[in-house]
Amino acid sequence: MRRFFVSREGFTEKTVTLKGPDVNHIRTVLRMKPGDCIGVVDGEGFQYEVRLTEVERQVVCGDILSRTAIETESPVCISMGQALIKGSGFDPLVRKAAELGVHSIAAVKTERCIARLAKESEHHRTQRWQRIAEEASKQCGRSRVPEVHPAVLSVEEFCRQSADCDLKLVFWEDEPKTRLQDIAPQGPVSSIAFLAGPEGGWAKEEIDRLRQQGFHTVSLGPRLLKADSVSLVILSLLQHRWGDL
Repeated sequence: MRRFFVSREGFTEKTVTLKGPDVNHIRTVLRMKPGDCIGVVDGEGFQYEVRLTEVERQVVCGDILSRTAIETESPVCISMGQALIKGSGFDPLVRKAAELGVHSIAAVKTERCIARLAKESEHHRTQRWQRIAEEASKQCGRSRVPEVHPAVLSVEEFCRQSADCDLKLVFWEDEPKTRLQDIAPQGPVSSIAFLAGPEGGWAKEEIDRLRQQGFHTVSLGPRLLKADSVSLVILSLLQHRWGDL
């Protein structure tokens, strides 16, 4: 059954209303008609079987037939801060991060970033990443869509947004010895913020400031990983230790 995400504003007690790009997909791509059924996810842990009653150019409506709880979200809330990557490398990274259960994604500008986004294209690009995250969440059966921050953040802004996380990590190519298995948090870990650097690596001054903000520097071993794959390795390791992999 085809699945679509709809915010709570689209629900009444017995019906669901879809608007936006999904309407065109249902109507012209899938060619669905009244009487056909779709799955609708509310982003709060429930999936609904919905029978379509109205398929128009601007809106699709349907009756709710059933509601089922879905348990596909990780028990740990992971906020990913990834330095900007040149070219289109951020697109597949967002898709795979959504599949790996990330909670939120922020593109971060650092001192040694090779990539730069013009201010006028920033909003367009982050909207695109949000659509990619939604599509990936549909395909992998998640019950919520990761939030892609609508603006590129500075390192300091990411730190402020992550201030309340149980564990804060920065993965640094020059960290001499500390591996993830060496990190021993005091108490349970239900939220993690991590930063992964750019193609040019982290500046020592940035690392010093991050340590002052409570970030632990962590090594990923003796081999250098490319910037477009390092966050996926990190997510896999974090989900294995504290999540559900």
